[in-house]
Amino acid sequence: MQTDTILASIDKEELAELSVHLGNIPSPTGLEEPMGEAVYTWLETNGFHPAKMEVAPGRNNVVAVLKGAGEGKSLLFNSHMDTKYGAPGDEWGAGAVLPRHISAWRDGDRLYGSPVFNDRGPMAAFFLAAKAIRDGGIKLKGDLYLTAVVGEIGSAPVDEFQGPRYFGKGVGARHLVHHGVVADFALVAECTSFCVTWTQCGCVYFQITTMGKGIYTPYIPRPTPRETGPNAVVKMAKIIQALEDWADDYIERESATIGGGTIRPNATIGAIRGGIPHKISNSVGRCSLYFDVRLLPGKSPLSMKREIERVIRETGVEAEVRPYMTRRGFEAEGHEPLVDSIQRAHEKVIGKPMGTIDPPITSMWRDMNVFNEAGIPAVTYGPFIRETWQEKPDPNAANREFLHADDLLATSKAYALIAMDICNQDAGPS
Repeated sequence: MQTDTILASIDKEELAELSVHLGNIPSPTGLEEPMGEAVYTWLETNGFHPAKMEVAPGRNNVVAVLKGAGEGKSLLFNSHMDTKYGAPGDEWGAGAVLPRHISAWRDGDRLYGSPVFNDRGPMAAFFLAAKAIRDGGIKLKGDLYLTAVVGEIGSAPVDEFQGPRYFGKGVGARHLVHHGVVADFALVAECTSFCVTWTQCGCVYFQITTMGKGIYTPYIPRPTPRETGPNAVVKMAKIIQALEDWADDYIERESATIGGGTIRPNATIGAIRGGIPHKISNSVGRCSLYFDVRLLPGKSPLSMKREIERVIRETGVEAEVRPYMTRRGFEAEGHEPLVDSIQRAHEKVIGKPMGTIDPPITSMWRDMNVFNEAGIPAVTYGPFIRETWQEKPDPNAANREFLHADDLLATSKAYALIAMDICNQDAGPS
């Protein structure tokens, strides 16, 4: 059977080597140029005739199309090229930027390193799926798009961190759909433990600022009320406690079953700034806290701003609340044919029905939201991230997370089946 021949032609070694190769190319959000060049080179070398789409200087999406014969449904595979860590100063977010944050390596069939599972492994899986379809001589009715985009991870301009270098949370995917790269369906290739969802959280980034007075240490009165004293950092301490208490309640009351799973919108304090480290002989005159709040699909960012302002008012501390990035969450409409196709492919390759997706995955923000916002039914499906402690419990073990080459191969085969199914369905009337 031709389909079985196509699947058998996807080579596990080539897939693993490509995943690790791409995983070792530095590409923190805003600095994706080397990765874009590597993706472009692979697609060009393998005969896909890619194109670059400049989102910002040094930040190019890469797009290739396996053209169909016409009159068939089109499918867009999407993955992101940026990684969370690797830019100067990232150690303040990671605690320490370790090799597993910014590089990739192979130990037998284990593929280690965050860049592999976020998101080079799933990217390599659909690259090789498309290559197998084309080399196998199958002529699809509809077009198959291969897209690798910049700026999926949650960066946002704030304070002195301004300009296109800091654009994230879907800037690359949005550039695609705003500049003509559209399809009947989109499959966002990310790790999902071989489960599927068609909805994701929205989010709001808040900057919360307290003001104090810069009083020289010997002149600071003691005791002094924490809420009204001269130190902006001390004032912020009460707000931090209130926001943490609020977040504990928020995730429970906002949880909802949607998109094939359960969403549990979370909130976290991601950064705080106050004072001058090399000049600390004054109380702090200004302190800013940066708060990430996830939203259920359909929830208004403005309503969330009002709720956060209420929480802070109840502390008795004066503070300014300013959103500096908002992204709404979406649930796909018309996604059923794609989900059905994924379920059939999954059962053929994995050999058992698909499970239910874990809440942290549905509660993320991913590029899927961009496509669903644009009216392109989008879902996410991809491999399982394994952890070494599942085999030998050791909380202190290094290199805990990895993709197994067999899982990645199964993903690539599933992607090939999905593409051959969707892109051979009649497009029907416009």
